[in-house]
Amino acid sequence: MTDNAKTALAALRDSDHPLGRPLALCLMFEPANDQFLAASIFDLAIALDSALHIPSESLLSAIRIQWWVDALSGSGAQTAPLVTQLQAQFQTHEGLQSEIIDLIGHWQTACHDENRDNIDGWATVWALVAKHLGQAAQSAIATDIGHQFHHAIRGHEPHAAVPLDKPQISALRRNDSGQKRSFLYLVACWLRYVQRPNADANHPALIWKMLAWQLFGPPQ
Repeated sequence: MTDNAKTALAALRDSDHPLGRPLALCLMFEPANDQFLAASIFDLAIALDSALHIPSESLLSAIRIQWWVDALSGSGAQTAPLVTQLQAQFQTHEGLQSEIIDLIGHWQTACHDENRDNIDGWATVWALVAKHLGQAAQSAIATDIGHQFHHAIRGHEPHAAVPLDKPQISALRRNDSGQKRSFLYLVACWLRYVQRPNADANHPALIWKMLAWQLFGPPQ
C-alpha cells in the first residue's frame, strides 16, 4: 500500500463520522490506487459534512464550504493534506476536478436547506466512487445504498427501497469489465447486516465479519 493510500485510509478510519471506519474496512481488498481515490473522496464528503453541520449559522457553513471550492479549483500549492491528496488525483483522473467541484455544489445547496440535509451530495459521492472503481453500471445501486446509510446515520426513517438479495450482492463482486472488485460488494454485505434488528453498524469485530463475507459470501 502506498503512503498516500495509508494516509487517506487512516483519516477515513479515524474520523468521528459513523461511516468512517466501516468504509475504510470495505476498501481493504481494493488496489492501493483505488483505495487512495475512494478514501480521499469519502474524506472530503466527511469534511464537507463537518463544514455544513458544525457552525450554528448557515452563512458560516457556506463560508467553510466555499473554502473547499477555492482550494480545489486552483492549481496553486496547498498545505492541507486532503487538498494535496485530491490535487494529486486530479493529475491522473481526467475530469475528476470538475466532478469534485460539482460535488461540493450539493453541500453549498444544502446550506440553504432548513435542515441542512445533504442527501443529494452523499448520493453523488457513492455514484462517483462506483464510477471510478469501474462500476459505473452499478452506480444506481451504489446511490441507493448511500441513501439508505444516509437515512440511518441521520436518524430518519429507513429509505423506501427493496433490500438487495444475496444474488444481487454477489453480482457486485465484478466491475463493468468483469474484473474482481470488493468495495461495493462488502458495502452491500454490511448494509444487509445492519438492517438486522439491533445490529451494531460499527461492531468491534466488523473486520472479521467482512473477511468472512469476502471468503464465504453475503450474510444471511
